[in-house]
Amino acid sequence: MSTALSTGTITTSLILAPYAEIMEKLRHRQELVVSLLFGLWLPHCLTQTTPPSRANLASTPSGSPQAQPEQLKVRLGGYPRKHNEGRVELFYKGEWGTICDDDFSIANANVLCRQLGFVSATGWTHSAKYGKGQGKIWLDNVLCNGGEKSIGLCKSRGWGNSDCTHDEDAGVVCKDERISGFVDSNIIDAQVDEKKVEEVRLRSVIAPGRKKLPITEGVVEVKHKDGWAQICNLGWTIKNTHVVCGMLGFPHERKVNKNFYK
Repeated sequence: MSTALSTGTITTSLILAPYAEIMEKLRHRQELVVSLLFGLWLPHCLTQTTPPSRANLASTPSGSPQAQPEQLKVRLGGYPRKHNEGRVELFYKGEWGTICDDDFSIANANVLCRQLGFVSATGWTHSAKYGKGQGKIWLDNVLCNGGEKSIGLCKSRGWGNSDCTHDEDAGVVCKDERISGFVDSNIIDAQVDEKKVEEVRLRSVIAPGRKKLPITEGVVEVKHKDGWAQICNLGWTIKNTHVVCGMLGFPHERKVNKNFYK
């Protein structure tokens, strides 16, 4: 009786031992699979949900210099004014616009005057002293250090981002001394196509007018090859005159004695 009981105990032990080992191995494998999956999932979640550090946020510039438009053109407009002063106008994205006087400074004026071919600025104006401009207000809160080669490289709110009106158009007063070798400010580049740039100017035919700058009346000429050529008046309209005057920095045109130029 006792032998049978002992044998039954031994038999039961032999049967249960392999089963326990199998279950232990399965549990171990499950833990291994879970740990592998968790190890792959956790870094992925961290890369998706971890917010940027303060150091990264601090490195993002605020009011950074604007991307420099290609061959940014600057002119002086308004009335009354002398040739070395006026309302600042910038040609950007095919349209002339102004600069708001918010945060404007003599450093800004120095950068602009050098772009216009003058050695420096002697002052600047606010509140549309030279009259209100038209179109876009391209720049606002401009902050130059004075050494930039273009107003487009100074800090600002960005191109076309302004809360101003044209009652706040800024102007500059430049020192009446030209930078040596700088192209005459009465000539402005006009993009004709991708491979050709044409220059436009007024050539005075009146003796007193040749000594007065800027030239406000004369024969319209365009740069052709190595010389200058006149434009035929056939089909010429007052709208053409308005365009040329605007290109040369004048706010509007005046009537002219056509018979004098025939």
